[in-house]
Amino acid sequence: MIRIIELETWPRCEHFRLYSGLAFPHVNICVQLDVTELWTHRARADASPTVVLVYVITKAANRVPEMRQRIRDEQVVEHDVVHPSVTVLGDNDLFGLATLTYDACFTTFASKAAADLSEAKEVPSLNDFPSQQKGELVKDDLLSITILPWMAFTSFAITRKADECIPVLAFGKVQLVGDRYQLPFFVNFHHALADGLHIARFVKYIEEEAREFADRFE
Repeated sequence: MIRIIELETWPRCEHFRLYSGLAFPHVNICVQLDVTELWTHRARADASPTVVLVYVITKAANRVPEMRQRIRDEQVVEHDVVHPSVTVLGDNDLFGLATLTYDACFTTFASKAAADLSEAKEVPSLNDFPSQQKGELVKDDLLSITILPWMAFTSFAITRKADECIPVLAFGKVQLVGDRYQLPFFVNFHHALADGLHIARFVKYIEEEAREFADRFE
């Protein structure tokens, strides 16, 4: 289900029109997420760390309306729910994509996600690449998530077309810093739809969801 936003009465209308006219209306932000409790108890979840992290990130994103909003030509719509599209490494060091179905119930999500990720690894494909095209809508109720478990990072950037508005997220290798586990996390978003405040909320919700998830397994 989607909701069409009436631009003329939308409080963000002025900001939307301003940033929509820019050649590169995107913002890149990279932060270190505190996932100490989650990482400490992750093995008890009976799922891969990738599935756990994607679940927590997607659950947090669905709490933020701006992460569910998309631009369709001159119109803005808001999805009830968005789903993760994640990178999967296959043979020959080539990645494919797997579009997972988000479910608030972790057990339901994890069971289906494990099967979809396994299938995508066997036959890597870019058929599910999340994008929009003028005049022809390609599925946009997605979060594009890149997974880089081999390295930590403090900076990250991508190139995008000006009209692309699906949030691009990336996370890397968890590292122990002092007595806390940190997850490098990157967010790219369309500035016509969101500001730094909304991304700060998103980051806060990820850490909240991570702690709440870990509480189940203490």
